[in-house]
Amino acid sequence: MKNKTNERERFHKPFYFLSATRGKLFRALREVFQNFPPGDFMKNLNQWQHMALCNGQSTYDEAGAREDLLDVTDALKKMVECWHIILIRKVVKKRKPATKLKRLQRKMLQQDGIVYTLTKAEQAKPMRFLRKFCKTFDRAYLEMELLDMLDAVITYHGPHESYKGNLVFFYQHLLYLVRLSYKTNKAAFCYSKQQHAQE
Repeated sequence: MKNKTNERERFHKPFYFLSATRGKLFRALREVFQNFPPGDFMKNLNQWQHMALCNGQSTYDEAGAREDLLDVTDALKKMVECWHIILIRKVVKKRKPATKLKRLQRKMLQQDGIVYTLTKAEQAKPMRFLRKFCKTFDRAYLEMELLDMLDAVITYHGPHESYKGNLVFFYQHLLYLVRLSYKTNKAAFCYSKQQHAQE
């Protein structure tokens, strides 16, 4: 008779930030920023932008498409910083961590909190920027833009070619933050609508 305790569970993945449920939001955000601190997001977004603009066979042949790419990339950087600020504020609010490892993780998370592009007003109210972000860009458009950027980076051949082993991994992290922005904005809109209906 076979021992069933060692059987693997088929078609099951362990916790992953892309499939995080509502109750695991900050766990998912922590995982995102442990994999890619804000500085890494900025560096990768700058590289992606450069390669997309320099790729002669990408969707960025026309001036209008290049201008849109520049604006989207700037907005994505700010979006990343907003989520990092939200995470930091949540972590710092919690009581002092019990273990030395947890204290070290919190310290490292705060050190990664260097803000690069947000204004003081945006730093003070990151959710306001995220609402503006969602109003400025249609979600479907933004997801297509991310795919176009990924395609341009994959097909780029030139002196600034980068390691392509983690392109999809970075794309997944960026896409998660974009989708989270729209999901949060929709939830805030529904809550606001309910509040007005009760008045």
